[in-house]
Amino acid sequence: GDSPPKMGNNAWCHVVFFIFQAMAVQAREGVISATGNPHMPQPQKSCSAEVGTCECPAQSVGLQLAQAAGMPILPVQTEAFLGIEEVTVASLKVSLYKFKQPAVLNPMQLPFKVLPLPQIDTTDMAVIEVPMEQATNSWFPGYAWSILVCTRCEGGMHLGWRFTPTATGSGAASFYALIVEATATEGELAAVAEGRLQEAIR
Repeated sequence: GDSPPKMGNNAWCHVVFFIFQAMAVQAREGVISATGNPHMPQPQKSCSAEVGTCECPAQSVGLQLAQAAGMPILPVQTEAFLGIEEVTVASLKVSLYKFKQPAVLNPMQLPFKVLPLPQIDTTDMAVIEVPMEQATNSWFPGYAWSILVCTRCEGGMHLGWRFTPTATGSGAASFYALIVEATATEGELAAVAEGRLQEAIR
């Protein structure tokens, strides 16, 4: 019979990429909060009367979940990638990416969980650029990162990163990745407790 067509190196890379990601996906129901960098001291909560709160509007991720659910699965830096956590919030399935920092940028290789978004409210947000040789060592290949800081608190709060395409004319768009945490809903906690009880009874 006819031999099956041979796959090129690029095709095999895509197959391996999707198999790797599928194996690394966890699914759950929960609530997503844009908590900021958990590895940094919390800034002083002293805000001006005009601002009223230390949280920036970008941290209201509940208003942006529809956009997050529409984001495509992104290529990742495999040596830093720890998996995808799929969280269902208000019937919307959202993908949270789990990474560790590359050792060349931080020997501690601190872990982060991020929510990619095509747009955020940039009110009171500052973007801090870094040297290009660092920025292109990116969790998302083909994109350079810069740092997002909420300026409403003294010293600022690191909320995430902006990722900008490195190739001009590629058709790719910039996006944001907010540092988040997902907490279980009461329903999920009850289901876990019931499962543990059933295991104990057996």
